[in-house]
Amino acid sequence: MFKAVKEELLDYESFVSYIKNTISKTMGKDYDVGINHDNLPDTDILTVLKEGRNIAPNICLNAYYESYMAGTPMTEILKRLLMIYRHCSIPAIYDNYNYTLDTIKSHIFFRIVNYNRNMKILTQIPHIKFFDMAITFYCLVRSYDDSICMDKITNEHLRRWGTTVDELQKLAYDNTRKLFPPSLKTLDEVLDEYSSNNDKDDESRDNCHLYILSNEKGVYGAFYILYKDIIRDFARLINSNLYILPSSIHELILIPVKNSPEKEYLNRLIMEINETMISDDEILSDKVYIYSIEKDEITV
Repeated sequence: MFKAVKEELLDYESFVSYIKNTISKTMGKDYDVGINHDNLPDTDILTVLKEGRNIAPNICLNAYYESYMAGTPMTEILKRLLMIYRHCSIPAIYDNYNYTLDTIKSHIFFRIVNYNRNMKILTQIPHIKFFDMAITFYCLVRSYDDSICMDKITNEHLRRWGTTVDELQKLAYDNTRKLFPPSLKTLDEVLDEYSSNNDKDDESRDNCHLYILSNEKGVYGAFYILYKDIIRDFARLINSNLYILPSSIHELILIPVKNSPEKEYLNRLIMEINETMISDDEILSDKVYIYSIEKDEITV
């Protein structure tokens, strides 16, 4: 289907342009293929919108460029992108999907992002400020084992539907944990899932006091900072207040205060993680939050 690219590796801008043009040519005239910047100026989102449809799956190309630079052939990347779009071409609701509030209300969910890093896009979409973060709203189009297709809800949708941010918040609060059930694991359990070595150093594992709260897919799971009951139940279970580190848009790190270093150390740690380990479009917060059992509240 695709001709192998035998030239030298493309720079990032050339890579994005090549992907867009090749996908557009492959999909044909019935599809509008474009690039937008959903979060940050240096984040490129590939969208493929079929004529007559109101939604388009969004895929960030930055990670695919990293894969390309690491040696994945261009033909393989193109095949992966086409496979995603063809799977997402059938909405999760039903084929004659018409994107009214009544048809998608059970598919609305939270996505939480950094506020300052997303100020441009936040002018176009309904949101709620939450500390240094912003609660935004999306519609789940289709769900896979380890990924999802989604469409952001905009101010234009609210105007067309005649609804409010408060109504979206109620719908999303009820839906999100149903659509994306929570997952709470120790850091070691998470690392084991990515390790091919099944041998465990039990002595080092006995001292693990880091817990990862996300959803079962591990995608956009930091929204669980909005579900205080889950955090409360865990704090009571281990009988400790909790430090909450929003380590990325995908997960939270929970650390029992009774087993933790000083908060100042954790503040430095999360800033270092953001600077060295997290891509710009996935950074959520530079702050460490505290959940207090006595006050039953989350504070900075």
